[in-house]
Amino acid sequence: MGNEILQAIPILEQDIPADQFLVQDFWVPLAWACAVLIPLATLAGWWMYRRKQRKPAVVISPLQEALAALDELESQLPPMRECSLRLSLILRSFLAGQAQDPALYETHEEFSQRMDSLAQVPVSCQCTTRDLLEELAAFKYAGDTAHNATQAHSLIEQARELVTKIDTAQKAQLTEEVAA
Repeated sequence: MGNEILQAIPILEQDIPADQFLVQDFWVPLAWACAVLIPLATLAGWWMYRRKQRKPAVVISPLQEALAALDELESQLPPMRECSLRLSLILRSFLAGQAQDPALYETHEEFSQRMDSLAQVPVSCQCTTRDLLEELAAFKYAGDTAHNATQAHSLIEQARELVTKIDTAQKAQLTEEVAA
């Protein structure tokens, strides 16, 4: 049995030098590198081209957002309490975005007691803003009130005029500051 195993082992030729196995052809690794890198570079180039082709997201200004919300509110025209709550939220969201006022994150009482409330709102609009928010708070806390479409339309129109006036006044103020 031991003899059979020895006969099964092949005998290697003694004439083959070991250096022959170490020689590598230069073109084989280069071909593999090209086969991998060219498709990757093509894919990366296509991705960069598509990325530049994308249009930037349209940024909606706080004024546009408020006007759209007011239009939606006017089309739905809920009962006065709900209307005043939503209208107050629209105004406070506008103030948070347009004038960086934290009114959105405060209760009405906190807003009323804060000394610097509406400080970023143009002076010509501060009184009107405060009065409209007070009127809306009266409806919010009055409980269920009768549905008055005329009054709801009037409040929505006041809010629409107010946000437009604030935006216009801020742009005029910014123009004056840049010119000075």
